[in-house]
Amino acid sequence: MEELETLRLKISEITIKILELIKKRLELAKEVGKIKAAEGIPIKDEDAERKILYDVLKACEDLKIFPELGEELTKLLIKYSIKIQEESDFK
Repeated sequence: MEELETLRLKISEITIKILELIKKRLELAKEVGKIKAAEGIPIKDEDAERKILYDVLKACEDLKIFPELGEELTKLLIKYSIKIQEESDFK
């Protein structure tokens, strides 16, 4: 049972590290939003989204993890990147 708890603790620690990386990603998305606002570029960029998704699916293939996980996660990350850009005041 101790081994199970140790593994669960490691899973929790990794999940928190993932959240820390997501925070950094959102900070970068906000910076992108500033540039878009300054240059009058629309927030939504389907070409950029497709490129990211392509890269993620390739990484899933290389890492041998479920491509559905990569796709769902990427779409969720993009959703919140758009949200932070829409909610930010870039004046």
